[in-house]
Amino acid sequence: MSKIDTQGMSGEVTKGCTDNVYPKDENGNPIYPPFNPTPLPMLTPLLRKELKDLINEVLDERQDPHASFNPNYTPSYYP
Repeated sequence: MSKIDTQGMSGEVTKGCTDNVYPKDENGNPIYPPFNPTPLPMLTPLLRKELKDLINEVLDERQDPHASFNPNYTPSYYP
């Protein structure tokens, strides 16, 4: 079998079923309901803080690459 035919895979037509019936515009195209997804936050507040601290630490090391070897080193983002 070198080809998959999906045309005949849908079920039988059910009389009176209106699940897929949408109103049509003046050109006959269906008017679909608006898509309003719920926003999903990608980062939790704790992960956001950890990433911010990590980025600031890396940026501090770019200013003075050997500063972290100094025992008196304190990153600039700490009070």
